[in-house]
Amino acid sequence: MPVRVEDVAIDSITMREELIKAFPSLAERGLSEVYIENHPDIMWDIPEISLDRAVPLYMLWCVDHMKEEGSLVFDNTISALNKYARVKNHTANDQNFRFLCDHNQIEVVRTFLRWCRDSLVLDYEPMLSRAIRNWDSDGG
Repeated sequence: MPVRVEDVAIDSITMREELIKAFPSLAERGLSEVYIENHPDIMWDIPEISLDRAVPLYMLWCVDHMKEEGSLVFDNTISALNKYARVKNHTANDQNFRFLCDHNQIEVVRTFLRWCRDSLVLDYEPMLSRAIRNWDSDGG
């Protein structure tokens, strides 16, 4: 039986590389790490930059700060990704992240969520399973 990509665990270094390759805006660092730490909930503390630039920074922060897993950034990022996957209105600028992603970026978000499931120690259920299921569905 062939191995499916979603069944293969991914390490933090590879996850980081995948995020940077899929989201070129990460090079610009539109938000500082201090900003992310002080504004851990991207759904309520909506940044001044667009979600297609902000959300990948939050995901990258989680990968780079895996040892700080107790931070609210992890829980809130997973929760936000779950919410963004279910949004139906592409004009809702505070929630339209999925609509701003191309196919490759959606795949990387899926990979990030599986990385969370496979690599993080704390229990983010049931939100993490819901987020994975919602991103795996077509159109949320």
